[in-house]
Amino acid sequence: MAGAAPSDTPLDFELGGEDGFVRLSAQPPQVSVVNFWRSDCPPCVREMPLLEQTARHHPQIRVVAVAVQQRSETAAGPLHPTPPVLLLHAPSTPWGLLSRFGNPSGALPHTVVLDRERRPCARRTGELDEAWLEAALRRCDR
Repeated sequence: MAGAAPSDTPLDFELGGEDGFVRLSAQPPQVSVVNFWRSDCPPCVREMPLLEQTARHHPQIRVVAVAVQQRSETAAGPLHPTPPVLLLHAPSTPWGLLSRFGNPSGALPHTVVLDRERRPCARRTGELDEAWLEAALRRCDR
């Protein structure tokens, strides 16, 4: 799906990161890009530099990379998202989380842009490009 109409239901999760668990709803309100990926997924790896660039160039935007794999798989993989991208890990059975974020098939990569109230305002399954991401951020950052 190239876009998503805003939903009235805020999305939330509590996932493990490098420094413990992170609950999205406990973070300051800001537009968030939530990207679901795996280190053995070529389009996931190709789009990570764009996500890192977005996080650096738009400090008012939160960029969260949710690894849909075990920590050991991420550590052994060729890619390690770096700050300001927040790296988190999905639960060992991620299908409920993916479905809540608009991806019941579990296809990767999958990206959801949330407005300041954590409501989805854009989503895309498949590799990101800069034009789509910038348009989604403009649409969601109102």
